Amino acid sequence: MTVIFSGQPGYQNPYSEQVSFGVEREIATGFSIALSGIHSHTLRLPLAIDINALPAPTVSVPLANGGTATYRKWSGPGCAGALILNCFVNPPILQADQYSSKASALYEGGIIELKKRFSDNFTLIGNYTYSKAFDTSTDFNSDFGPQDNTNLSAERGLSDFDQRHKVVAAAVIDSPWKNAFVSGFTLAPIVRFSSGHPFNLLAGADVNGDRHSTNDRPIGAGRNTGRGPNFADFDLRFSRTIKLSEKAGLQLVAEGFNLLNRTNFASVNNVVGPAFGLPLAMGGAGATTFNVSGTSALLPSQPLGFTSAFPKREIQLGVRVSF
Repeated sequence: MTVIFSGQPGYQNPYSEQVSFGVEREIATGFSIALSGIHSHTLRLPLAIDINALPAPTVSVPLANGGTATYRKWSGPGCAGALILNCFVNPPILQADQYSSKASALYEGGIIELKKRFSDNFTLIGNYTYSKAFDTSTDFNSDFGPQDNTNLSAERGLSDFDQRHKVVAAAVIDSPWKNAFVSGFTLAPIVRFSSGHPFNLLAGADVNGDRHSTNDRPIGAGRNTGRGPNFADFDLRFSRTIKLSEKAGLQLVAEGFNLLNRTNFASVNNVVGPAFGLPLAMGGAGATTFNVSGTSALLPSQPLGFTSAFPKREIQLGVRVSF
């Protein structure tokens, strides 16, 4: 069967509407606090929509949590035989993916930052960001198209880039001594923590029969309901600057990343099967919620097992010459 790709007539480029504000005040000598916020609404983002699909009849199934899931089914009795013309514009065509400017995104965030300068040689900085991001599309690639091409609003959910909490604490400590042997040293530690990004639960099969198998979610699951792993690490930079002449200098640098060697998982096996939320009696997994997280107790090949991790402890040395 044929797959057709086309562009939306009158396709429009994306644009953003953004509002930001910030205020900073020194509340004591060398001690300041800053508050800032941002609102960004992006429209006309690219999205591949299969325009060959027509609104198919809906079916309802009970979920393990006692609720009911209603979804369109292009492979049900309402699309069989001559009725297929009610479900597809051109039945012999497998897909007619049209790149459209119909997706949107919304980001809102607030930041509080504290800065304390104890002396000319010692500064502490800390900030906390609380934010939330929504969108209706992950990527313009057809593999990330909507589960129901006739109902884009059902795709609105947390963005892949949503990161609810982020905390950063850092210090800069310079050597206060003027002696040639102990001057020019700088120590800069930084601690970071951030909550995980959402991930999309996938069925791994064409659940609704619309001839797309890569973007279907388990029956009843919303987009990006999985909760990704958090991230935390401790980095340190130690350097010394040596003045060789009036214009020439030498800087020796030692940097350590993730010095505590924490395992920060990067991705989760998000293929959990089409019946993840259905009752056990219906052959489902009996899951009562789709707000699930990955776990290291499972193998990478198993649903919700971690499949990759960020680098472990790393140390690098460097030399910089300026003249």
